[in-house]
Order: sequence, then structure tokens, then C-alpha cells
Amino acid sequence: MKFRDRLALFGASVAALTTAFATPTFAQAPSEPAASSADEEIVVTGSRIRRADLTSAAPIQVITSETIDRSGATNLADVLNAVPGNGIPVNPIGDQASFATGRNFVNIFNLGSQRTLTLVNGRRFVTSNAAQIVGGLAQQGTQVDLNSVPTALIDRIETIQAGGAAVYGSDAVAGVINIIMKDDYEGFEIDAQYGVSERDDYENERLRATYGVNFLDGRGNIAFAAEYNTTGELTSASRERLARQLVFATNPANTSATDGIPGSILIENRRIPELTEGGLPFRSNSISLAQLITMPDPNNPGQRVAAQFDTNGNLVPYRTGQFFQASIASGGDGFNLAGVSALSSPVERVLLTSIGHVDLTPNIRLSGEALWNRVESTETANQPVYQSGLFGGTSGNLAISVNNPFLTDQARGILTSQPTGALTQFFLARASTDLVGGSNQIVSEADTYRALLALDGDFQLANRDYFWNIAGSVGRSTGYFSQPSIVQSRFANAVNAVRNTSNQIVCAINADAITTNDDPNCAPLNLFGRGAPSAAALNYITTNFQSDYNNEQKVYEASFGGSPFSLPAGDFSFAVGYEQREENANFKPNEAFRLGIGRSVAIAPIRGGYETEEFYGEFLLPIFGEDFTFPLMHRFEVEAAWRDVDNTQAGKSNAHTYGVRYYPIEDLMLRGTISQTFRAPAIAELFLPQVTAFSTATDPCDARNINGGPSPANRRANCAAAFQALGLPANFQLTSNVQSFTIQIITGGNPTLKNEEAESWSTGFVYQPSWLDGFTISGDWVNIDLTNSIENFTLTAILQTCYDSPGYPVGPCGNFTRDSAGQVVAATTGRVNAGYRYFQGATLSVNYETDLSDWFAFRNVGDAGSVAFDLDVFHVNRLETSVNGTGTDLNDDKDEIGVSDLEWNLRTTYTRGPFEASLFTRYIGDAVFDTSFTTESRNILDLDPYFLNDISFNYDFTDNITGRFVVQNMFDVEPPYPTASANVYDLIGRYFFVGVNAKF
Repeated sequence: MKFRDRLALFGASVAALTTAFATPTFAQAPSEPAASSADEEIVVTGSRIRRADLTSAAPIQVITSETIDRSGATNLADVLNAVPGNGIPVNPIGDQASFATGRNFVNIFNLGSQRTLTLVNGRRFVTSNAAQIVGGLAQQGTQVDLNSVPTALIDRIETIQAGGAAVYGSDAVAGVINIIMKDDYEGFEIDAQYGVSERDDYENERLRATYGVNFLDGRGNIAFAAEYNTTGELTSASRERLARQLVFATNPANTSATDGIPGSILIENRRIPELTEGGLPFRSNSISLAQLITMPDPNNPGQRVAAQFDTNGNLVPYRTGQFFQASIASGGDGFNLAGVSALSSPVERVLLTSIGHVDLTPNIRLSGEALWNRVESTETANQPVYQSGLFGGTSGNLAISVNNPFLTDQARGILTSQPTGALTQFFLARASTDLVGGSNQIVSEADTYRALLALDGDFQLANRDYFWNIAGSVGRSTGYFSQPSIVQSRFANAVNAVRNTSNQIVCAINADAITTNDDPNCAPLNLFGRGAPSAAALNYITTNFQSDYNNEQKVYEASFGGSPFSLPAGDFSFAVGYEQREENANFKPNEAFRLGIGRSVAIAPIRGGYETEEFYGEFLLPIFGEDFTFPLMHRFEVEAAWRDVDNTQAGKSNAHTYGVRYYPIEDLMLRGTISQTFRAPAIAELFLPQVTAFSTATDPCDARNINGGPSPANRRANCAAAFQALGLPANFQLTSNVQSFTIQIITGGNPTLKNEEAESWSTGFVYQPSWLDGFTISGDWVNIDLTNSIENFTLTAILQTCYDSPGYPVGPCGNFTRDSAGQVVAATTGRVNAGYRYFQGATLSVNYETDLSDWFAFRNVGDAGSVAFDLDVFHVNRLETSVNGTGTDLNDDKDEIGVSDLEWNLRTTYTRGPFEASLFTRYIGDAVFDTSFTTESRNILDLDPYFLNDISFNYDFTDNITGRFVVQNMFDVEPPYPTASANVYDLIGRYFFVGVNAKF
């Protein structure tokens, strides 16, 4: 069924529901967010003090549930990731790391998702981030997977930028995302939505049911919500931009670094010419295409061509394509990565939520929250099992005897009649997509449980208002990641096949005279041609590599506050509190992972935890305001918050924030904050045991690199000193093996890690002119200086720090060893408090809503409807990173992909009666691939600006039935050429959602 048919069918369902429920009902609609008023105080994100308005000294963005529904988003991450200023996320789009499959983490200001704190109703939520560090993953922390948060009971999402640690604790370096749920829902609601791309793929289905009821004469309320959502899967081969396999390759026309000719050029139809899915035979253990086995060219008598194995195991001509460099050719029959690269991993979510309260007395309320959800995801396309000299070790070329019984007579005849002489063995290179389920799938499953109980009260003492709260919550996230892979020892047994005395093809270990190594389960493996391995051989050589994990969080907190006295400008208000939090994590790889019996290094289990005791306080001091004003001093308030933390692992620390709100006139607020924030080290960063791994690195002392770096003079001098210490000439010309081949390293966690620390400040304004109803403009400048950042001090970073720093520093230079030939042969890496990150940028928001009937051109047309404009702008001024903290490895990320100088969103909404239309335009400014590239580096440096337009229509068929239709990327715009960055630009293409909401 085509997508148009599906949409028509769903539309018919909407019409049927409309007819069925067209009669009026009297059930109360879900409650709206409480309006701010002078006698109804509220709590704003970033503070625990109750106040009479939504303004804050720190910049805050608000996303309403109506905006979420207009977008068609079925996951909160999709909405948040579209907000300017929220950087490159961790999400199911694109290839994911093995232990992040299906996850959705937000990344404010591109400072790392581990530095964005996500709350639910102002309280912490248990993380679904598995405590592990594999493959250099840097985003370890207590990130909240937004797949775990239901959308049905969302009231709004508030985001505070550059602060929050003084009020909420660790992780609020870049900012805080606070997901606020409805707390007084009454009625019954069903919401159904279906989406499909114009290319008839990537289906998205969501069904929600919400029920709420008051009881005890309105003193209590309880609401339940159930939600089911599933998204489709896509591989890179399903979209033209990715299927074209665009890549930059060495330019054969380049002669030097100063000739004006770019060193790299863009090519199309990238293939890996050194291997194929069916197998590519070499005469020697090499990656040189000149060493390929050749055969007579059937189309050109007397000529010879390279040969490859076909699906029948015979050798057939092989087209190498246009070779540019190792692993890169344009065209030909080499391995195509498009089919084994995921564009989107499917995610299936089931969420059950309950939230309720009961007023025990007029002044005491008992409230609770309960949640369970399951998230399942599969990365259906992944890298295969490789055999090639490109990788080396157990993944290197396979030496195969020409007497291998699986060889056909035709193939053996060609192998033994090479122009260079008959071969006794050859070397096979292969991308084995047929060994572990074809696509090498990674399956993940996560269950999240959370329960919270709170008691809130207020009272008066000496005619002053006070409030108190005690609460406790327990959260648990459990899950696993599973992936089939080969057992290397069994693979080696199976690939060595011979014929026994009965002329049967068997494993050689079972046919030799040695009986001690026999394995009766061994089934011989045929690798000659795609699909050649037998089911028995696959069953023998593969096993399931699985890692289970669980995270536990317990939070106990109490707070007290109020307004003990009045000043001429208003009430002095305060809040103080205590919080105790326990975080525990357990990462349990199965035996296959722990023993390292596959192709990867052994993965160690992690078990650890920490506790924190935290005391916090804040106050709000009005200095001018109410009846105490002067010209240009309508209102002036000072606020401050502080937090003392005692972490059993990271030790004692504190955070504080100072802010001012100044109204020179009633319509204009000027604001500013100064903050000190922090992030505590994650459990994996602390407790990962020392394990053996393998690594390559860029060696500054290599002859190709010695004149580079931030200070070539320092690098040359330090390398010369290192050479002389080894007894080599100071001008030794080193060709470093570590740049091409892996070496064994030791890596692990660091139990001595301390908190990351950040100094930040912001300044801005909010202008709401009384002469223009419905208009608001606000803007803020944000500055964040993060020091002691926890970084993975890789071998490349260690070498760079050692040789690019002035004075040849002993510390990093002692973390690796060179042999007498100058080669790096061993190293110790790991996490250290070494780096720094610096962000500087600005945000601007403009909101305007007006009734068109008030405008001159529409005054005589009756109800002309209303129009609203919501503009959000984000500008990056600086974004710099140094892993080693010295600045010798400084990365200036501003203007690179995902960090464009300018981004903005504009939502234009027209409403008239039951009809609403909304146009959402997203702009991403021009970008570069790398700020360090010049015209000598590449022939394409820049990316054009990017516009994306979504449109949505909502119609209230009755008071209780609403239908919606959404078109995302309605002009089917591709990312700016030639990028294929799926986490920044849309690669799905034009997409349709249709939905219906029925209230009873």
C-alpha cells in the first residue's frame, strides 16, 4: 500500500471518528497551564522561590504542548533538537556507537550532552546511559534518554541556559531542560498519529490514551497515560545523497602544500577497492592493487584483468575503479559502505505514566508520580567482519592454501597459472556481510522505572507566608545491548579446511594426527563468494556478544521557604533545602565480551556508585518596585543561589549564582547572571578497570608531521631531544608505524577525577511594549568557560601534548614508550581533568500575536482571524576546545558543521475559528568542514545556508475532535552539497503526518 493510500485510509478513520463523536459532550477538557497573577505564585525553572511572574534573571525558553503537537513530533527530542542553540545530539539518526543504539540525548551549546541536565517537574530523572567507555566514547554522564519521557501529559518544556547547578546540582553546565507535566488533568483523551515519507518508507506510528479524574469533591486528582510509538528504519542506500557515497580523496594532481592545488578533492561512488563481499585474492599479504590475482580478460583476448570471487566461488573479472588512495576508489566493484551504514535505527516505545495528588488538608498536599517504559531499538545496518591488510591483526588478509577443498577447479586453475608463477597460497581480502546475520545488527532494550512521593505544605506565621516540601524518588534503568559476532579461535579453526580420508571437507584440526585439539563441533568455513558459508559453519563460528546494565538513582530532598518580611519594594523571599542522592551503575558484559574472544579487545565489567549530600539556598531581594520607585527605577531585584556539595568520590565543591533584574520602565527588563557550575565525574569515568586495548595515533615526530602543529619550532626541538635520548640523530627521519598499525595500550577509568568547573555569565533584556499588545522581544548574551573538563587523554592527545608544549613536559611524555628505532610501542591512556571548553554566543526571541480584525485592512470583514509570529535566533561567537588544556591542540569549532554562526527558527501561525495553519521555517547558516582547512586542503570548503520548511494544519471538527495534518520538509530540500550529516540536516526528505485527537 502506497503512502497516499495509507494517508487516505487514515483520513477516512478521522472522518469516521468525527461523525461518531459529533454529538456534544460535557467532559472537561485538559487543564491549561496556570496563568501568572499577583495572587497566584509559581515556580520558574532555575529557582525554588515562588514568584508572581514567569520572568527570570537567566535566559529561559518555553515550548508548549501545543507547539509539540503542531510539529508532528512523537518524541520530545525531535522538538528540542530543532531549537537553535541545541547542538549535535546523540540520537537514532546515523551510525551509533554500540552502547548508544536508540538513545536520545540533548546537547545544549554543543558542550556535550553530559553537560545538559534534564529534569521532570523540577526533579532529577534516572539515566539510561550505560556506564561504559568503549571506542573512545566521550559522552559519559547521567544523561536522560528522552525516549523515556512520555508526551501525553506534557504541559510545557522550560530550558534555562548557562546555569542551574546552584539550584539543581551537578551537570547543569550548559543548561537545564525541565519537562513539566500537567498536574490536574480531568477527562479522557485518545490521540492517534501516523507518518510516512514520500518515498513510502520510514513509517512512524503513535497512539496515546490519557484519563484523569477528580475525587474527594475536587480535593484529589489522578491521571493515567499510556503511549505507544514506533519509528521505521533506513539505511544510507535508501537516500540518494548517501547512496552517492561522496567522499574527499587525495588529489593526484597535487604537487606540494604551496602549489595552489587542493590536496583533497570530492569524488563520487566511493568504494573500498581492496576488498569485496565475495572475496578478493592477492598474490602477497598486501593492499597494493598491483598484487591482485589476475585472470584472462574474457572481453579482450591476450589481456589479463584482476579477479574476484563470484557467488558460485569462481573467479571473474574485477573492476578496481579509479584509485585515489588506500580504501578509496571511485566506481568499480569494491566494497560499498552504503548498504551497511544506518541512516535511522528503528525505535519502539511503550510508556505508562501516572501522576496524582490529594489535598490532605487545605494546606497539605500529597502527590506522586509513577512511570514505566520500555524502549527497544535495532541498528539494522552495521560494519561487517573484515579481512584486509587495511586493518591488520586478526582482521588482516587471510592466508589460504590453493589446495583448499572449497576452491572450484576453475578458481584453482587460475591461481596456479599466474604469470608470476604457480602459487601455493594466496591472501584473501573480504568484507564478510554474510557471517553475522548479514547486517551485523545491534539490538538494545531498556526498561525504566521511576516512582516519586512528595508532601507539600504551606502555612502562615506572624501573618507571613511559608511553604515546605519533602520528597523521595527511586529510579531504575535496566537493559542490554546485543550483537552477534565471530569467535576468533573458532573462525581460525573453521577457515582452515581440508579433506579427510573419506574425502569429506572437514576442519584441519580434526583431520591431523593431533587429537588434543580436536573440536567435534567444528564445521569448515567456505569464504569463496558471497553467501558461501554454510549454516553449520556460521553456527559454529558465531556467538552472541551481550552486555547488560542497570542504573539506580535514589533522591531524598526537603525544602523550606517563604517571605519572612516586607521591604518597601516588596517581599523578601528565600528557599533553603537539603538533598541526598545515590547513583549506582552496573555494566555486565557477558563472557564472550569479557574474554575478548571476538575481534575486539576484552570489555571489562564496571560496578560503582557514589553519594552526594547537598545543601542549598537562595533569596530574592527587591530593592525598588511596587510603591517604592524613582524615574528610570521602576523595579530592581537581586537574587542569589548557592549549593554546597559533598560527593563521596569527587569530594567537596560548591556552586553559586548571582542575578539581577532591572526595570528602568515597566515595559523593559534588563537582566544578568554570574554563575559557578560543575559536573561530577561519571561512574564509568571513575570505575572502569585498567584494560588492554589497541590504538593508532598521529605521531608529531613523524617526518610528515614534524614541521606542523601550533608551534613547529617546539615540536622539532622536543622531537630532536627524544631522538637523542634514544641514541638517534637529532634530525632523524622517522616513519612512524603507529600512524598505520595499532599498538597495545592500557586504558581505564580514574578514581581520582575531580569535578569539572565552569564560570559563566549572561546578560540580556526583555521588552514588552505597552503600546503594542501581544509583542515581546528578548535577547541574551551567554559566556561559558569550562575548566578541568574530563577528557579521554588518547594516545594522539598525549603525543601532541608532549611534543607541542614548550619544555618537553615530563608528565605526558612519560605515558608512552619508544623503542630504540624511535617507534611508539606502548602507552597508557585514560580520563583526566585536563581540558577546557569555551563558549560564547547570543540568543534572541521575538513573539507577536495580533487579531487581524484590529488592523485597518481587515476591519470590515468580521472575524479575520489572528496571526502569531515566534522567532528564535542563535548566534555562536566562539566555541573552542582543548583536550590537553594547554591550547596546543586548540580546536575552533565555530562555523563548522553543526556549529553554524547563525541559526534561527520562525513559526508563523494563523488561526480563525476551528482552523489553524502553522508554517515552521528553520535556517542553518553557512558552514565549513573544518576551520583549519584552506584552498590547499580541499577543493570544497564551504556549505551553503540551509532552509527547511514544515507546515501543519489543525481543524476542530467539534468541541471534542481535532484533526491535524503535518508536512515536514515540504519542499523536499536536501542538505547543502556535498554534506551528508544526518544529525544536523534532514536526510529523510518530505514527510507526512496525519493525526486525530478525541476528548470525551
